[in-house]
Amino acid sequence: TIMLPVCFFFMPESPRYYLSKGKDKKALQLLEKVAKVNNTAVPENCMLYEDVDTKVGFFTILQNKKLVVCALINMYGWFMTSLVYYMLWFSAKYLAGDIYVNAAVLGVAELPGRVGGYFALQKFGRKYTFMGCIGAACLCMFISIWKDPINVKIMYCLGKALTGALWAAIYLYSSEMYPTRIRNLGSGIGSAAARVAALIAPFIGDWIDVSPIVPYVLVGVLAIICSGTF
Repeated sequence: TIMLPVCFFFMPESPRYYLSKGKDKKALQLLEKVAKVNNTAVPENCMLYEDVDTKVGFFTILQNKKLVVCALINMYGWFMTSLVYYMLWFSAKYLAGDIYVNAAVLGVAELPGRVGGYFALQKFGRKYTFMGCIGAACLCMFISIWKDPINVKIMYCLGKALTGALWAAIYLYSSEMYPTRIRNLGSGIGSAAARVAALIAPFIGDWIDVSPIVPYVLVGVLAIICSGTF
């Protein structure tokens, strides 16, 4: 929230917004800035327009088999990213030591993952970054079964760092899976699946009271399947 005023002054508007308001010149100027940052150039005599006649919605996805498959994979990716993330958060109360210190350490552990995720996305691309991070997070889940206090804390910290990179990857990857006109809709569907996972995660984490193995194995296996679907 503190950073929002800073974003207000430095974050540019979207070209589509300018087009919808009839500000074609501003939209073109913004695209030229984007092209300059990417070491390219906008084609000469480029014409921009807003196609207002074509209506798109949820049924646009259902009418195309490829988009349906894309949406299902996208939703599963969001679901598992959220499930692993909140599973680690909500089951942190079972870690040895002070619960508040553990929560603070896990919060800090996420930051290197965010930074590392940026470089991984540039180096390996969206797909392999996501697959690698969720696969490694799955490995952390399995190793956490061995209840050595130090081992479990290390695995939780590594898992949190990996989920930080996962969030960075899934936001970019999911938005680039769809055509421009339904990109927001597709990302929104994936985000909705993530909220469902956030609701389920605390209940899975509480299974540790019944069995210390089942929650980690369940989430780990689902993470492996998710890695394979991408």
